[in-house]
Amino acid sequence: MNWKPQDWIEHASFGLGRVNESRGDRLDIDFVNSGVKTILTTTELKRANPPSLDFKFTRDKRKSGASQLKDVARRRQLVAEAPTTSTAVTQPR
Repeated sequence: MNWKPQDWIEHASFGLGRVNESRGDRLDIDFVNSGVKTILTTTELKRANPPSLDFKFTRDKRKSGASQLKDVARRRQLVAEAPTTSTAVTQPR
């Protein structure tokens, strides 16, 4: 079957999903409960209906690896720049 972007499908293991892209013998599918997967077009899939007419995926759409690395680097920088508080330890007399 020829799948195109925005088609809703059902996969035996991953459940309900929406086709993001068709790339020759592969499909990129955003599954409702299993996240984004790339599967072969020879995989047995059934046509499905969306969970609701106004359904939206709630998770962040895929950030590029470079973007994620920048986020991590920025968090590390903020931690390194954060003022440290020192507490004086007093010795009993």
